[in-house]
Amino acid sequence: MMRRMFQRTRPERRPEHHHNVYLVLRLMLSTVKHHLSFLSSPLKPTSSMKLNHFSNRALVWAFAYLVVMLGQVHGQTKLAPATTNESGIVRVLVAYHSLTGNTEKMAEGVVEGVKRRPGVVVSLKKVDEVTKQDLESADGIIPGGPTYYGTLPGKMKAVMDDWSWKMKVDFTDKVGGAFSTGGGQVGGKEFVVVLLVMFMLSNRMVVAGPLYRNDKTGSVWGEVGAAAMTGPLDPGVSKGELDSARRLGERVARLAAKLKGAVAL
Repeated sequence: MMRRMFQRTRPERRPEHHHNVYLVLRLMLSTVKHHLSFLSSPLKPTSSMKLNHFSNRALVWAFAYLVVMLGQVHGQTKLAPATTNESGIVRVLVAYHSLTGNTEKMAEGVVEGVKRRPGVVVSLKKVDEVTKQDLESADGIIPGGPTYYGTLPGKMKAVMDDWSWKMKVDFTDKVGGAFSTGGGQVGGKEFVVVLLVMFMLSNRMVVAGPLYRNDKTGSVWGEVGAAAMTGPLDPGVSKGELDSARRLGERVARLAAKLKGAVAL
């Protein structure tokens, strides 16, 4: 009967319950052994009665504790929703701000890169639609935005500041990466990437950028983030710029999976 009940509810049992039940079972086994040894020992009746009385009490208390512990384990059939990503699934959040669609296209490229990593779940959201649950459940976070007058858009900065100030999200050891777009060749898009990286470092995140390899020389190097020039000199997002976005997404996904696997071990 009890076995069928456990199979039906399938509670999520905590490790400490298993440990405590194991200790109680050991105590009960030890008490039974004492009983057997008293029966075969040449102790005087008074001494034997006192020891048996003590062991009986210990056995009763141990049994009562075991019943309570099993009741707690069995009662854990409905748990409160987790605020952090406690499962084995690796999740990456790509958050962006875009008016003309160029930054959104880069964000889609980042998503494609994340999907190159098997077993990683990725979500794409506008920065002002991101919830606290999205941030807390993510193992990797990749924000990206356009360049306004050489810096990060004020609306995007205000939203991201609230992630810490109002939502009180703990970003410690989450993996991050950044991307941006800008109209000019040297109009500040690199500065936007640096601002996003500084935000993540200030919030205790581990930050990574895309990796590149020169097939002729064999040299490998990394960059701070991914960026695209979208102004009149080079309108839209080119194939090479989309490639940088994919490389960024793939790198962050790989590191997030690697760090989560190390913590699980």
